[in-house]
Amino acid sequence: MTTHHTIYVLTDTPDLYGNTLIHKDIVPVYVKTIGGLLKRLKDISMAGLVLEIDKVMKAKRRERDRLFNYIGYFPVLRTRANTRLDFITYMDSRQAFFINLEKASGDKARNHERHAVQLDCRLSTEDDPSMAKTIDGTIRDISPGGCFVETKWDMSQELFVHLQIPELSCSRPIFSSIRWGRTERPGHYGMGLMFIDPTNEQVHDIMSMKG
Repeated sequence: MTTHHTIYVLTDTPDLYGNTLIHKDIVPVYVKTIGGLLKRLKDISMAGLVLEIDKVMKAKRRERDRLFNYIGYFPVLRTRANTRLDFITYMDSRQAFFINLEKASGDKARNHERHAVQLDCRLSTEDDPSMAKTIDGTIRDISPGGCFVETKWDMSQELFVHLQIPELSCSRPIFSSIRWGRTERPGHYGMGLMFIDPTNEQVHDIMSMKG
């Protein structure tokens, strides 16, 4: 396997990125489909991934599951493309993304500052977006990029969950990827979640939290 750390960008509009993703001697590679991205990642042990959220959310469930199941702890930078006004919104810190790419085998830099909180939440599985059957949880820390949730139910077999946080002014469920899980103590399970599609209003509310 190659050890060259490339940056792959999932997008239909590479021109909107300009030179913003060129880092040192790394020139990003633009890919239009998840299938094409997975094909390029097949023989690579580590890479940086720039994922346009709209493309991820519109992908077939099987493709999306394959992507997040495969990438594990690859550094991820979430973006939104505004093709009408021709600009890219970066949902995470590019600087932290580049640092994590350089330290791919070591300690990770956080994309966002996390705040210790105690927020009630509800979770449902990927195939229950209407949240007809939910479990209760408590968020212990949070940032615009994700959170740590503790529940009494083991969801380690899930790749994604829908997370609803009633305290936010917009309580629309946030589709989230389970990045890791652990047993906190008997009957209590912890999960690290990465938010995939938070609204701007939700991001603003989370940034305003001071714990």
